[in-house]
Amino acid sequence: MHKISRISLAFSGALLSAALLGACSDDNATTPFVNTAATSSSSIQVIAPDQSSSSEATTTSSDSQLQQQSSSSSETLLPPPLSSSSATSTEPTCVETPVATIAVDSLGLADLADVFKSVRCNEKAVFVIRHGERSDGDHTKYSPLTYWENETADSVAGQPTDGVRQAIAVGKKLISADEFTYTHTKYLRTEQTCFYINQGRGQATFPHDSTEIYSISWFKKDSERYDFYKDSTTNVRLVISGWAYDNLYADAFYDLKEKSEEIIKTHIAPDYASMNKFRVICSHDDFILPLSVFASNGTVNYRFHDPASRHWPYFLTGVAVIIDDKNQIRYVSFKGLGIGAE
Repeated sequence: MHKISRISLAFSGALLSAALLGACSDDNATTPFVNTAATSSSSIQVIAPDQSSSSEATTTSSDSQLQQQSSSSSETLLPPPLSSSSATSTEPTCVETPVATIAVDSLGLADLADVFKSVRCNEKAVFVIRHGERSDGDHTKYSPLTYWENETADSVAGQPTDGVRQAIAVGKKLISADEFTYTHTKYLRTEQTCFYINQGRGQATFPHDSTEIYSISWFKKDSERYDFYKDSTTNVRLVISGWAYDNLYADAFYDLKEKSEEIIKTHIAPDYASMNKFRVICSHDDFILPLSVFASNGTVNYRFHDPASRHWPYFLTGVAVIIDDKNQIRYVSFKGLGIGAE
């Protein structure tokens, strides 16, 4: 795991901290727009409300070693102390309660708000979640979340339909006094998703790191066979779904159960005592599907390869990995929005 970088969101000239503070203080439709450009490394440009696109912007690099610079000041902003949420033992007043029963929809998905409320005082949780909506047809690392300046709610589901508002809405389901930490892949859209979930929570810091592991690459054993199946089916979703549910195309992949358990024990929830109370991992649909199949023992319906189903994980769906102080793990597949599948 890379070292977590921490951003203090104090107001200071044209620093990134000023832009983030402005963003976090505004929960209405004037959410700051993320303006991006494809460069040699992905970046987030935050434009605060009432600020034109020609204003000076500050970027955060996706390698998570974010530098705060100002042409007018050499002052260094020191990070605040760690929150008590990263304590290595349960609170003295913690009284262990039974695990709550959580309702699921026809796909087998719980609402994220219900999952969050179910986390007991002697448990810690990691929410592995797909990014928000990105630009159609752009699968590059620099594809940003969508943002519609005059967007209205979806007339059917009542859900925000651009990626920025989707992530903020999910963050509002995770509000608590605890400090969250974040991990994202080295894609702009996953970093932005984590950033805007954090904004929706109203958290004044954005402690985050980045890694390459949370993608289908973790499960791939033979890239050449994987590419062959992808090309021959002309739809990689058929390949991933067919393998995860019915072990089709098996020579291209590792064993689902073994690799899922490995990444959970080594990266997602290795040990209760060493973990923060809450963490969000912003990832991709090709990782969320196999992890969801493992976590639900195949009961979640993302069976895209089945002509009678054709379901695929929607934006901001995911898996909650919840570990207690005895290092016992439970899983809940969830939807962050009212829609669970494409």
